[in-house]
Amino acid sequence: MGSSLWIDYFWVLNFNAMTRIYFIMLILISANVVAQKNVKESVTLEKPVVIDGDVNDWPMEWWVDPDGKFFCNVSNDADNLYVRLKVADDLTQQKIGLFGLSLKLNPSGKRKGKVGLKYPTGRDASEFKKKEPTEAEVARDTRDKVEMKRELLGDVDVVELIGLAKENIVSARLGLANGIEAMIITLPDGSYTYEAKIPFKAFRIKKSEVPILGVEFQTGRYTPQAKNNPNTNQNSPASGAGMGPNSYGMAGYRMPRYYGAGFSSAQYNTFSTPGYFFVAVKLK
Repeated sequence: MGSSLWIDYFWVLNFNAMTRIYFIMLILISANVVAQKNVKESVTLEKPVVIDGDVNDWPMEWWVDPDGKFFCNVSNDADNLYVRLKVADDLTQQKIGLFGLSLKLNPSGKRKGKVGLKYPTGRDASEFKKKEPTEAEVARDTRDKVEMKRELLGDVDVVELIGLAKENIVSARLGLANGIEAMIITLPDGSYTYEAKIPFKAFRIKKSEVPILGVEFQTGRYTPQAKNNPNTNQNSPASGAGMGPNSYGMAGYRMPRYYGAGFSSAQYNTFSTPGYFFVAVKLK
């Protein structure tokens, strides 16, 4: 009788253990199915694209992020990755113009890419200065919002390469020796369009070993400067500039009210959260 009880006891233990394993496997399988549903197929380009910011030579429908702020497509051949991006959201455009945009890649197909490029790089704190607008300037800002977006983007001739060294490598966009090409432009309606060509070898990625590539876009963000510490937040364009509804700058560039609004180190503002979009892409 005692032996029978021991057998029943161990059977219950094994049953419970097997049940837990079953449910864990079920969860993992379900997560994998969900992940597979979100994987996009690398699109086919009818002919090589010219990296000029004009995305009309991509013949397919856009992939749209759930929030409708980013539109993108990714393609590849044996040697290169090609990316196009459109940003129609006003606030996300401001974050790109002020704080830059990073494109990061993860050969494991997951988020948090470790290599890529930051382009545009955003504004440096030294480019900002406070200036009170006149009524005429404010009225002109309202009428000429698209032009202000174009000026906000400014010169985009510098690229930062991410993940090739401990510190980001800064290079002239047209002087890159590793074959990377990138360009961003402002459309007549004020939207930003972006194109990039990234050789796999530029970031030591072996395409044959990467069936699914994680691709993420992330804008920079505003980080309030700590009080009594002039060396804090050197990369924030708002650092020490007194950014606010009446703040203007960028080397004399007149910062319109709708771009300056929300910059306050004393409280949360909409520029403190980066814009973000991730897509997993099945390479060809």
